[in-house]
Amino acid sequence: MLKESLLNSFRSDVKNSSADSFPMYVNSFTNLWDYEFGSLDDLPHDVDGLVANSAIEYGLME
Repeated sequence: MLKESLLNSFRSDVKNSSADSFPMYVNSFTNLWDYEFGSLDDLPHDVDGLVANSAIEYGLME
């Protein structure tokens, strides 16, 4: 239940975000998800893609 609520909130936030606020939403979501569940494993494909694209954009991943 908590997972679905967080995922739905994140998807909604990202959908309504601007280029400036998008990284803030990704950072906030990943921090909260990691805190609650211990890792970023098992994210749905769409959310994982958003997180990975953001990390690549900011040079955190290749």
